[in-house]
Amino acid sequence: MAPATWRLLDDLDAGIDAEGQMAADAALLADVAGGAPPALRLYRWVPPALSLGRFQPDTDVDRAACARLGVPVVRRPTGGRGLLHGGDLTYAVAMPRPAGAAGRVDAVYELLAAGLVAGLARLGVEAAVARHDGPSGPVCFAGQQGADLRVGERKLCGSAQVRQGGAVLQHGSILLERLPFDETSLMTAPPEVGAVSSLMTAPPEVGAVTSAELQAATVTLAELGAPTGPHTVAAALVEGFAAALDLQFTSRVET
Repeated sequence: MAPATWRLLDDLDAGIDAEGQMAADAALLADVAGGAPPALRLYRWVPPALSLGRFQPDTDVDRAACARLGVPVVRRPTGGRGLLHGGDLTYAVAMPRPAGAAGRVDAVYELLAAGLVAGLARLGVEAAVARHDGPSGPVCFAGQQGADLRVGERKLCGSAQVRQGGAVLQHGSILLERLPFDETSLMTAPPEVGAVSSLMTAPPEVGAVTSAELQAATVTLAELGAPTGPHTVAAALVEGFAAALDLQFTSRVET
């Protein structure tokens, strides 16, 4: 059979603000739900921004700290918890929901994880699907779920999904390097029970996550000695998705 054809949307240098990035992902989902071909979108967050999960309480955010550090706050269309963007590369996949068991949330995560793992392997990084350790309060990267990727015992990539009209949007962030501050500088503590994502069934752990604990639980490509250039990482992901999912793209990312 001929490879499936997906659209490739290279927004790495598009200069879209935080609200615009989430609007673009939502529009991509609506586009595919309306019959458009599947798509992979790749983008960055300039300046850094804090995204909240769809159902996460606003009280999880320290608005004064965000204002002081110049970090806008935006809400994602997907679940999950607070995530600081700016030192990451974000991918978004919008695709028709597969029929039957292949369309289950965990099955789609597994499918797209194959593309991510294959892409990271091209950067010399051996990643695996994370354990199901449950959420850890309002900070996304503090816990590991089956939607996430780890290297060793440390989380490298977090992802979340939402469905609409027979289509699926999954987006996630791959940590490239550390910023001078992290989520613990921007979130209130202790976390609220309501911070848990609707896609996650384990009860949240109540208790603040420190910056040291967050750094110990996560790893960046820079810390792994892997390339961190956004265009280089994006090109590797495109190659990984094409190989693992037997795809061809209508455009390509330049290295």
